[in-house]
Amino acid sequence: MRARRAIMLLAGIALLWFVWDNNGVHPRPSHRAQWLAADDVSLRTIEAGTGDTTLLLLHGYGESLMAYRGMFDRLARQYRVVAIDLPGFGLSDKPDAPYDLPAMRRRLGAFLERWTRGPLVVVGHSMGGEIAADLAMAYPQRIVAAVLIAPAGYGVSPVLADSNGRITATSGWAATTIAAVLPVHDTAWLSEPAERLAYDVVLDPAYRVAASRMLREFDFSALRGKLGAMHQPTLVIWGRQDPTIPIGIGEELAAQLPCHRLVVLEHTLHRPHESQPDTVVVEIEGFLRHPTCKGT
Repeated sequence: MRARRAIMLLAGIALLWFVWDNNGVHPRPSHRAQWLAADDVSLRTIEAGTGDTTLLLLHGYGESLMAYRGMFDRLARQYRVVAIDLPGFGLSDKPDAPYDLPAMRRRLGAFLERWTRGPLVVVGHSMGGEIAADLAMAYPQRIVAAVLIAPAGYGVSPVLADSNGRITATSGWAATTIAAVLPVHDTAWLSEPAERLAYDVVLDPAYRVAASRMLREFDFSALRGKLGAMHQPTLVIWGRQDPTIPIGIGEELAAQLPCHRLVVLEHTLHRPHESQPDTVVVEIEGFLRHPTCKGT
């Protein structure tokens, strides 16, 4: 009798699952995207969590806020977390306008002033890390700490750059090609209007213009000689096997920060927050509990 009841119960569950799945009834996505004005652009934005401190997540060249999917929800358990598509990338606006560091600082500064409140921690990867450090120096009263994940600012691998440290056209083409295959949508995680979901970065000529201008105009060595002015506690995370911005550059960059903690992850390439999100979250959480400098 008990066996028959168990079989009937399992059959009922299977039937409910079949009906639920075939009628397109799926759990609602965890987050909803919104588009917020920042100077001359509108930025795709998601936010979650509560608390006095806000973590602002800035992705690298050619990517989007999707780069932080593996970390976002866990960080939002303790903090208010905001992630954006940088101007020119993802589903943010892509004007045919300047994309140098001052232009990015102006746009992101406008975003901070209008859409955030209270203490801020900037978290940035690669190009986003350079922007994060630049913002920390521009807004020392608002930004209380920084997490830089393989940040640009001190240059890139010589294989990717010319004699002036600028990324070469060939490297730029490869980076744009790689960026085109990275997902900018995840319907199970992020809700967006139907017309936005139809967007395909590969088919957008404005994306190619913005990405090309970025490589011509954005100085990936612009922080040299300036990081001594960045006094906020700073966690620097680097992959030992990073081919894009080698660890030697990372050690040189970190040494210029007055208050830093350098974490090197073995057997890790340029995107540790994507390849090892749990490890990176543990490092960030530990750092934010005790944001001290090296040797303190």
